[in-house]
Amino acid sequence: WAGEEITRSANAALAKVRAMYGQMLTRPQYDDLIRRQSVQEISAYLREKTSYAAALSGVQDSAIHRGQLENLLHKDLFHQYIRLVRFLGPHHHMGFYVVMDMEINLILTCMRDLISGHPGTMVAEIPAFMSAYASFDLFALAQVRDFSQLLETVANTPYGTVLRQCAQADVRDGRVDYTAVEVALRTYYYTTLLGYCAKLHGESRRQVQELISLRAETSNLNTIFRLKTTFQAPPERIRKMLLPVRCRIGEKQLDRLVEARDAQTFMKMLCSISPYKRALSPEMNYIESGTEAIRCGLIRHKLHFSTDPQVVFLAFILLRQIEAENIIRVIEGVRYQLPPERIGSLLCH
Repeated sequence: WAGEEITRSANAALAKVRAMYGQMLTRPQYDDLIRRQSVQEISAYLREKTSYAAALSGVQDSAIHRGQLENLLHKDLFHQYIRLVRFLGPHHHMGFYVVMDMEINLILTCMRDLISGHPGTMVAEIPAFMSAYASFDLFALAQVRDFSQLLETVANTPYGTVLRQCAQADVRDGRVDYTAVEVALRTYYYTTLLGYCAKLHGESRRQVQELISLRAETSNLNTIFRLKTTFQAPPERIRKMLLPVRCRIGEKQLDRLVEARDAQTFMKMLCSISPYKRALSPEMNYIESGTEAIRCGLIRHKLHFSTDPQVVFLAFILLRQIEAENIIRVIEGVRYQLPPERIGSLLCH
């Protein structure tokens, strides 16, 4: 009976996820969205023409600002995640994916505020909707005024262990290297998720592992390109900022990419030696559009063809995160009065 119950739950979960997937933004809707003239028009369009109607119900378009709209988008994503986790049941291993992601982003935001000399400015960004699920007090985080208080706030979580290790390794003038903390937290995040993959079996484990590791690998490629383009960073500096996760590129290939003398050489090498060569071009000035397209392709393939609830759940949440990021890019593009064609080129769909 237990096996039959799990099977029924899995089938119902698959149907639920695919129904939610069918409500995501379409290409014509994105085309309409990038032609809005203000944050207020974007808000009105999302509420009146898309599945975000419920999330934006009661919002006064004339008064909404960028931060509020972004917060509502993240809230909607989180609530979808919570509904699906409950639907999938206690046997589901990936149920904390979004919570970890948001917690780490909040810790890093707090650190950036401390470094900039403006502690406490993240108060308005605290997602109160996830406070019941967080592993530390989110409102205490907003009151942090120095690194020692940050350590105290997350002391009883795995993040506290990571931060203490970073502090012991590199403290300068009472401050901890932000980059080292970010890499350490992201490494913990991916290591933890991949650890949960080990609890899965066969094809399910392989597919979930691929979804997770591809996200990390494309993040590494974006980091290498950005460091070579903006900072002309030497290889030893780049290596310190990479995540220890590999997917489609082997260690020797990655090392060659890191050693490339500049961004142009890096792109030529990436397009010739790696499995990414069909999706990327040496002339690209914005690598993220290419790497995200690769991720979207894999994610949509899993959503269309996988019958494993673990895989389909993770793929849907990943795609919903990308959709939220797309909308935020539209908001930023409109804010800076970019032409619609330019905004559209920054989106992945």
